[in-house]
Amino acid sequence: MITFGQIKSVKGEITVPADKSITHRSFMLGAMAEGSTRVTNPLMSRDTIATMNAMKALGAEFLTAENGFIVVSKGYRFFQEPSDVINCDNSGTTARLISGLIAPAGVYAVLTGDDSLRKRPMKRVIKPLSIMGARMEAASNGTLLPLSILPAKMHPADIKGETKSAQVKSSVLLAAAQIEGRTTYTEPAPTRNHSEIMLKSFGADISVNGGTVIINGGRPLTGTDAAVPGDFSSAAFFIGAALMFEGSDITIRNVGLNETRTGLLTALASFGVKFELNYYENTVEPMGDIHIKHQSFSGGRVDGDLVANLIDELPLLAFLGMFADSPVEIRDAHELRVKESDRIASTLYNLRQLGAETEEFEDGMKIYPLKKEPVQAHLRSFFDHRIAMLSILMCKRFGEKVSVDETESVDVSFPNFASILEQTEVK
Repeated sequence: MITFGQIKSVKGEITVPADKSITHRSFMLGAMAEGSTRVTNPLMSRDTIATMNAMKALGAEFLTAENGFIVVSKGYRFFQEPSDVINCDNSGTTARLISGLIAPAGVYAVLTGDDSLRKRPMKRVIKPLSIMGARMEAASNGTLLPLSILPAKMHPADIKGETKSAQVKSSVLLAAAQIEGRTTYTEPAPTRNHSEIMLKSFGADISVNGGTVIINGGRPLTGTDAAVPGDFSSAAFFIGAALMFEGSDITIRNVGLNETRTGLLTALASFGVKFELNYYENTVEPMGDIHIKHQSFSGGRVDGDLVANLIDELPLLAFLGMFADSPVEIRDAHELRVKESDRIASTLYNLRQLGAETEEFEDGMKIYPLKKEPVQAHLRSFFDHRIAMLSILMCKRFGEKVSVDETESVDVSFPNFASILEQTEVK
């Protein structure tokens, strides 16, 4: 078991790793586009390296450049057939998005991943892509990786999303961009819109009408400049730290502030949390600085359409329930069950180890304010990077009486999380 020294507060200015979602899409769209795409400030983690390697397998070149890469490609019309199985490692984004990217390309490809990824649902992307004419075969009666993609003549379609998932939407849009004709995708609830923004910047004919995305595909995409902002999901851990550690006062620089990603701020505002946002001008994706101080705050209930815009931050919100003045309740969050771990079960396991009073629901959980500090707690990461980072925060908050079984899983998204936390800590 691993322990960390206790700290009193976190103070100062920090910069978090680049946005993983935008890095994935920059690499994919750079490979789909004709010519050169300059990607600056990309996140280089296990997940995004898996995407880079997949794009290389399709024929794209990645040339090292200052603060990033230049992606050189002939475009999606000239994708080559991969010479080997594509390993998506632990990345659901890689597996689901490139399913749509490869499906219309007229090549044979097989996707697989690590033990965790091979348990995560793939039918949610296979079904809409199949409606568009994709030919796919997958393990476990067409539901799990490994997934074989066969050459197919695809066609446009009107797709109604069944899952509140930006990954499903993006998979359909990446396929539709390559298919001659008009495809629509109607969301059951608003989800992050990075794919829409970035497809337009690469020259796609794409528009949004209410909850429906419309794309007229078949036109070539053109290489462009893609600057990756800081990852809001990584910044969220420091927002949470400011509320967990007394006396904290931090500013997080260069963070992506796309409103489809910042549902955590909406939820915290409803709990009475005060923070300041300073937006930058002339950026493709909204971005800026976040300033927050330690303060008392109430709890509350998070449910409905908001859940899709803070799905990655819900475990953090649950942990904040221990430090709130009243309970935090999370509902309509079935999606947490099929993340890198069952994040309802793994979150509640650790909260109970810390002595928190909790309730579990099929679609969520309720957490009551912590009555006394833990005497001793052994936490588990479940080899889930977000659960591991929360465990590190608890170790820092309560000191050596709290331990965690492993921390290497943070490499998936935030390899230097502990070291950046140490730079801001006041012991």
